[in-house]
Amino acid sequence: MKTKENFSWGVAIIAPRMYPIEIHKGYLGNDKKMIAPFINTGLMQQGWAYYGDVFSGGNEMPTELSATWISYAEKKFWKIETEIDKKTQDKIRQLFIEGYENKALSGTWSHITYKKITIGLAPGGIVILWASGLNKKTEIAHYQAKETFVSVNEFCRNPDEYTQQEFYDDRFEDYVPKETQEYIKKNGVPLTLYEEYRTKYNYRFDLQFHKTDKESNDRESEYVNGEKEIVKIEDLNSYQTKALPSYCRFWFSQYNAEAEFDGGEILNAFKKISKNHPDKNIDIEAKVAFMYKTVDFIVKCEGEEIPLQNVVVRMWKN
Repeated sequence: MKTKENFSWGVAIIAPRMYPIEIHKGYLGNDKKMIAPFINTGLMQQGWAYYGDVFSGGNEMPTELSATWISYAEKKFWKIETEIDKKTQDKIRQLFIEGYENKALSGTWSHITYKKITIGLAPGGIVILWASGLNKKTEIAHYQAKETFVSVNEFCRNPDEYTQQEFYDDRFEDYVPKETQEYIKKNGVPLTLYEEYRTKYNYRFDLQFHKTDKESNDRESEYVNGEKEIVKIEDLNSYQTKALPSYCRFWFSQYNAEAEFDGGEILNAFKKISKNHPDKNIDIEAKVAFMYKTVDFIVKCEGEEIPLQNVVVRMWKN
């Protein structure tokens, strides 16, 4: 890979959880040649942290991205036709060549590389590309699609002879989760949320224990922008500029904990506190309760505190 332009990759497509989409057609290509078509992808809403199932792949550098899809929550089609520019190609090449360090279940570290180019399609026509591999997902590029029109008869069989609006309404009712339907009725579709999730902040976790303890292992982390990694133990206490966490797995001396963050809640807390304290380091204080019953999280900076009340925490004894 270090000496050849060709390298092997699979392509996968994902969508945010609760916001289902379905591909009409698309491909990754090179010089007007289709390399990896998107065919029969079916309904997708696995979540932003998902790696995606491989539909096809190639062994050449893709230079063009084309995709047309329906967003059932928005009742509309989107289309992206874009060149993958040289800067992005260089980033893809560098990521696949350099690879990364991965920690196996046995606890040993080894050097591996990425296996997929994952394409994320979010409300508002937001398109994200990641390099994906075992325990690792890194953003490559982002694009903005344009609203388009595809007739129901072109998109699928229409035995009930639905009009376009009847088709949209029927699929919205059948495919969009009730929770999402209720949210949209109150707040509308979150058109900018997944773009805001790409914002990075300089922060760290500050763990506080009832008795003397510390993290005893590397931390598994997922982020609201779809990235994920295993953070090495020597880096746990340092401030780093990253997207906000969506999930973390912590290991202590006798217990371990999982924390699932509410993306909207933590984003609003960081937006507020960074506005009040521009360019300052931010702590997410994690207070481990007596007898390790739970963990409470507070966003803190220069004396200002914002509790995170919607974090789902699970604790286990090692």
